[in-house]
Amino acid sequence: MAAAHQPPTCADGVRNLVHYGGLTLLTLITIVLSPPLYIILRRLGGATSGQAVRRIIWVYGRAWTWLLRLVVPVRIGTGDAADYPAPCIIVANHQSFFDAFCMGALPIYDLVFVVRSWPFRIPFYGPYMRRGEYLNSEHLSCDEFLDQAVQRLNNGISVIIFPEGTRSPDGQLGRFYSGAFKLSLQTGVPVIPICLRGMGDFLPRGGVWLRKASITIKKMAPVFPADFKAAGPGAHLAMRKHVKALLATALREPAE
Repeated sequence: MAAAHQPPTCADGVRNLVHYGGLTLLTLITIVLSPPLYIILRRLGGATSGQAVRRIIWVYGRAWTWLLRLVVPVRIGTGDAADYPAPCIIVANHQSFFDAFCMGALPIYDLVFVVRSWPFRIPFYGPYMRRGEYLNSEHLSCDEFLDQAVQRLNNGISVIIFPEGTRSPDGQLGRFYSGAFKLSLQTGVPVIPICLRGMGDFLPRGGVWLRKASITIKKMAPVFPADFKAAGPGAHLAMRKHVKALLATALREPAE
């Protein structure tokens, strides 16, 4: 749950200066280094165009998690790459603009996000998202979304979905949509819940001023669609309810 906001302090000012200054520098470095990195990954690493761009995005996100550690305490429990079936469907709760950046803490990089239209219009980010083959949920019908997501999974690419569809205004879990769970049931690909705690305190919805927070990024055990097949046509609802309950329980756990 998002904490009640206190008046800004000098420490908050330093936090914002370090974070936004560092993020600007990191973005400029990424813009400069992306072309040679792309060529290296394509020619020497044998990556497809989409794989190369997704790798660069992941490195950018990983560098941001290091930057985050400079300004607030961060606990990362995302395990090893071997803990993630390939492919998988990553499902995370959504509190802050920077939640997507937190996915840089994952040990796997071949990931596409399912996002709404507006992030595609952000300078710098939009071109990378399009070249990385991200899915625009607002430009796709339900059937088109499932078709394209299945295609990504069949190519071994994992999919990240925020099932609330938007950021929580108060840190509480909102309504979950069924897309991630229908996709899991249709393909047999497991869901990996990721619990993000403290991000709503760090930067709540609609804000730009960063605040003191204690952040945790925690991977939970895989949820397999076969365990819900017995529910028949309502299997996606049962799976959705189960995953939401897991995340709600994790959010209520006392901070370590």
